[in-house]
Formats: sequence, C-alpha cells, structure tokens
Amino acid sequence: MAPEDWPNLKAARNRANSLIRKFNLTPPVDVKTLLLERAQVEYVDWPHQCDAVTVLSEDPPRVFVRDGLPPLRERFTLAHELAHISLAWHIGTVNCQVDPALIDSELPVTPAAGTQEREANEFASRLLAPDHWLRPLVKGLSSFERSVMQLTLDNLTRAEMSAQAGLIALSRHLLPGHAFIIDQNFATSRGTMRPGNSPLSDAEIAQYLEQSVAVEEFSHQGRTVLWALTDDSSFPSGRYQWQSDDTRTPHQVLISCCSRVFGEDSAQAKAWSINGVVGGMTNTSEMDWHEEAIISVVRQRISNTAELREILSDPEFLLYLQKRARAIVLKRANPSK
Repeated sequence: MAPEDWPNLKAARNRANSLIRKFNLTPPVDVKTLLLERAQVEYVDWPHQCDAVTVLSEDPPRVFVRDGLPPLRERFTLAHELAHISLAWHIGTVNCQVDPALIDSELPVTPAAGTQEREANEFASRLLAPDHWLRPLVKGLSSFERSVMQLTLDNLTRAEMSAQAGLIALSRHLLPGHAFIIDQNFATSRGTMRPGNSPLSDAEIAQYLEQSVAVEEFSHQGRTVLWALTDDSSFPSGRYQWQSDDTRTPHQVLISCCSRVFGEDSAQAKAWSINGVVGGMTNTSEMDWHEEAIISVVRQRISNTAELREILSDPEFLLYLQKRARAIVLKRANPSK
C-alpha cells in the first residue's frame, strides 16, 4: 500500500476537510482559536528539541508548546497538535518535532508513532491550505508561464504557512511534471520524478535541473525557490495520426503493441500492467487532467519501469496513449456515462 493511500491517512485528510466545511474556513485559518476550543494550551520555555507535547489522556487534552517558535512554524505546530486531538485513534502522550519538510515523506506504516506524525502533518497541511481554496488557483496549470506561477505563489502566502509547507500543499494540486526545490528540500506534483531524498546534495540538485525541460527562479517569503518543469506535457508533441475508420478500443491497440514487443504469450499480462500504470497515475479525480498531461506522465512512468519500457519503441503505442487519454478525459467530463 502506497504511503499516501493508507486508510488512516485518508481519514486524517477527510477530518481536516470536515472541519473546513463545518466552519467555512478560508486562509488564513485561525488555528489557534480552533485549538483553544478543544484543549488547554500552555507555552513553555524548555531546552528540549520537540516543538510540542500533547497529553491526550487528560480531559480536555493538554498541549505544551515550545515558546519562541517562528510564527509560521508555530501555526503549523498548532495545527499538528489539533490533529492529534481530532483524530480519535491517536492516543497517549505525543512528543512532536514538527518539520513541515516531512509532510510528504514516505514514513513506514509502522510503528504507530511514525504513522501518527505523518497523519498529523497531513491534517495540518490540509487545514491550513484547504483543498477547496487551492484547487481553483492552479486548476489546469501546466504551461510554463512565469507570471502565472508568481501570482500563484503570491496567493499562497495568504495561507500563512512556511515556504516549504506551502509548496508541498501546492504541489498536490498540480499536474505531473512540476518540481519545486527550496534549499536542500523539494516538493513534486504527483507522478513527477523525484530528485532524491532530502536533504539534497548540490550535485543532485544540479543534475535534476539539467534534466528538466525548463527552470525558473522565484523569491517566495524571502526564500529562493526553483521551479522545474520535468516533462513536456505543456508543449505540443508529435501525435499519431490514426485513420477515422480505426474503431479499435485502447485495450485492443495495446494488446497489438504488447504482442509485437513482448510476444503473444506475455501480451495480456503486460497490457494489464500498463493499464494499471495509467489508472494509478490518473486516479486523482479532482485534478484537471488533459490529454497531453496524461500521455506525458504515463510515458515518463513507463520509461522508468524496466520491465515495461520496451513498449515505447512500438509505433502504435502513442496511438494507444492518445485513445486512452481521450477516453479518460471524456469520462471525467461526463461521469454519468
């Protein structure tokens, strides 16, 4: 199970969205008031590294927050502690070293403490930058237009999150092919090749940027942000011109491709694997998928899959992708059909 798909992570996301709907929250969310309504909060000057400690066994819960945290980090910490209180399966006393750079980290499903921190980060991110607010800002954004991204980043500051946390929230709503690098950390949109593991080395950053289609530099909240377009989904690509009387389904075209490339005995299994890649990459229904983005992200994922990449050499594989992408877009536009 992919980390972003484990049930309690989805539940944390849904709980944050429920609070947003219940109180009609928009940025900047008054997270401190939300927490004070549900817990005793005390600021403490301590030498420990943790940002906060939440005692869930008390009624109401008691939250100790390290005094003197930078304002944006404090906001995220308060939202993180609110998550521990709001998520009924979180128990005990939780010591939190809240690092917004780890919102999207792939922590293991066990032990429980690791999953609780990941779930609390997810809740905090969704609460401070609500999906219903972010989505319209970036819907369909794929062209590499500096002015559009600058306006998006300017709007993002309204959430009053750290630059890193805000970029991670933003990346969840961008089509594949977008990467942000800030200091030695990064945030990538779903399906986008990752530059490595944080903290990145200078060599890893340089290599990643060299392989990108285009790179722009911004100043965001006093930090330097590099925005890299890692695939060409926003640029016109060569398209397979199929005959108007070609009535084959996408799967029929794919079976033909797989038979030629992998042999008839393996064709069906390979076709199901490729269809699985397409479905897995495009199952985020709230994203504004268009044909070029689907084609681009699937080609990129298959090129990185050793047992499937040979299919890219077949001249009709692009025809399959075009037919499949068109079918996905049409189905999203008419979900009842």
